[in-house]
Amino acid sequence: GGDSGGDNGDSRGESPAPLLRRDADPRIYNDGVTFSETLRAMQAAQQEVLQRRKRHAFMVAPRPGASAVPLADLVLAFASAELERLKSRDGAPGFAKFADARLVTGRPLEAALGINRYLGVGDKSIWLGMGRGLDAIRDEFAASGTEDDLVCLEYVLEGTAGCHPREWQHSGGKQMDAFYEGREEDGRRGRPLSYFVEHPQAREAALLPEHVVALRLYTTAAFKSINDPLRNRSGAHPFPVTVAFINDGIKRLRAVGAGAADASERRDFWRGLRNVALPDGFHQTGGTEYAPLSTSSDLEVALHYSDAAQERLLFKLTTASFLERGASLQFLSAFPGEVEYLYPPLTFLDPTGKVETITTTCGVKFSVIEVQPRI
Repeated sequence: GGDSGGDNGDSRGESPAPLLRRDADPRIYNDGVTFSETLRAMQAAQQEVLQRRKRHAFMVAPRPGASAVPLADLVLAFASAELERLKSRDGAPGFAKFADARLVTGRPLEAALGINRYLGVGDKSIWLGMGRGLDAIRDEFAASGTEDDLVCLEYVLEGTAGCHPREWQHSGGKQMDAFYEGREEDGRRGRPLSYFVEHPQAREAALLPEHVVALRLYTTAAFKSINDPLRNRSGAHPFPVTVAFINDGIKRLRAVGAGAADASERRDFWRGLRNVALPDGFHQTGGTEYAPLSTSSDLEVALHYSDAAQERLLFKLTTASFLERGASLQFLSAFPGEVEYLYPPLTFLDPTGKVETITTTCGVKFSVIEVQPRI
């Protein structure tokens, strides 16, 4: 259990519509007692709904087609289940303490300057590298990749989907290209790289094998080696060609979203972080994310990425159409259960002013902030 508090909730102060109209059941109007009791009951119910909305800044449908419920209810249920898992695993709950780390974001202007400026190598070097294709990606990882990076590269290039036995810590102990929790398999198991290159979504987006390899790599444990230099901005990026193919591949896949059934519908996406705080002034001015920005359409996936921490940050990215959305990577992701939507580097996050703080009885604090992504 716990409590929550929010600003700018769903109640906007409009005058409520009449609760009873003269064209309603005439029996109500012919009996004064029944009419008064019915009206009082309906007024009480309406006030309860309004008060509930004021208490909770965010109302969320837990699954497509379901009725919206307070985000706090879903978060607290997740936290309660997590606490039970920790108790059964260790005998006592334990959460990583807040380390006073701050999310690194840039100024709004930087979103318009293009990613090449932040890779620390010239445009021509990147263009020449992209012309070399997969050989350039291999060379980058051979020169600068960690042991895990090289395992992931070998798997993506030469392996068959779902046939690597290792369980990866960053994904909660899951194997690559495995399907869990009743999720339906999509036919990838045992298939080589060509399966993803020839996938209908890849073909519709005109992805080259290099795009598919770079994007697949990003969904593996190699994402850290790709992201950290972009955020630290200390010298030349060790994987500039890989980043360039990721950036271009996202743009191509986002174009595919224009033909989706929900292209013009409002959709929300989530990003969970553990033990980090927002930069000073973020609520007023927003910020630019230097690295590719991973989000999920599944709230629980985002909550898992913030688990086992005392302080948790949850972004709610609200979008009005495909123009504001990242690229759906589920068809090629090494972890398809994450339902990942990837935004390109230098996405600007524009706060809407809507926030909520949710605190559990164990003192775990979820800070929720709604932003509009600007690509």
